[in-house]
Amino acid sequence: MATTSIQKAVQANKPEVKAQQSVNTMLNSLLDGEKMRKRFDDILGKRTPQFLSSLVSMINDNKDLQQAFYESPMSVIKSALQAATYDLPIDPTLGFAYIVPFNNTVKEADGSYTKKKAATFVIGYKGMTQLCLRTGAYSRIPDAVDVRQGELLSYDRLTGDAEFQWIEDEDEREKLPIVGYAGYFRLKNGAEKTIYMSVKQIEAHEKKNRKGQYMGKGWKEDFDAMARKTVIRRLCGKYALMSIEYQDGSDKDTVNLATALAQQDDLPDDVIVSDEFTEATDGQIEYPDFLKEETSNGND
Repeated sequence: MATTSIQKAVQANKPEVKAQQSVNTMLNSLLDGEKMRKRFDDILGKRTPQFLSSLVSMINDNKDLQQAFYESPMSVIKSALQAATYDLPIDPTLGFAYIVPFNNTVKEADGSYTKKKAATFVIGYKGMTQLCLRTGAYSRIPDAVDVRQGELLSYDRLTGDAEFQWIEDEDEREKLPIVGYAGYFRLKNGAEKTIYMSVKQIEAHEKKNRKGQYMGKGWKEDFDAMARKTVIRRLCGKYALMSIEYQDGSDKDTVNLATALAQQDDLPDDVIVSDEFTEATDGQIEYPDFLKEETSNGND
């Protein structure tokens, strides 16, 4: 049955449709008015419409990101441009990169302060691994494994040199408690790096970066996976060789990932980079279920 004009009018007045139209309209206006569209076109080419469409969908799916877009739109666009520059997908379900809303305090002309939502770009641990692969410099890409009781023979805190004696019998190994996690990579030129974090160190890291009083859902349900991601992030963020190829419209350059990650050390106080996900300490940010950290007291 054909859609009548009345049905179309009803559909157009639904809140989600209005939001879609509003975000689309604002985005197109900003891209044209700030001459940002050409920058996206230069970087993404034919993929630009698809990328911007996914950006609109992501904004509409997250009410806090939507608020950030209305209150600080250029922070969202610049974060998206940075993701495009590094050629990392921004779909949060993929885990490569995130556009994270946070509470930003802005000083007004009269000297008063106003709190507004804004957005920042954060690279996920999968994004770090992807940027390692792009260099073509690795014979063993960064990875992490659990270390069982008795397997760590020695570890030099200064040099990072470690010696392990792995238990080959998997059944026997599974019976032993996990005492830590090790991360490792090796370059084709022979350079290599190992890091080791004890379970106690990882638990301290989780406690420092948690939201609320209790361990979050991700850590409670799969501590092993979160611990491995923690080690990979630390290994990549501090030691790995990564490259980001980007276009500025005239040429291409290769940038060490340290440049890309430097901004993460300067994130606003209420944004915490916690391995797989990011969150705000004020507990007001709402994420998809797979990103949410739920405290057992139900205050999220």
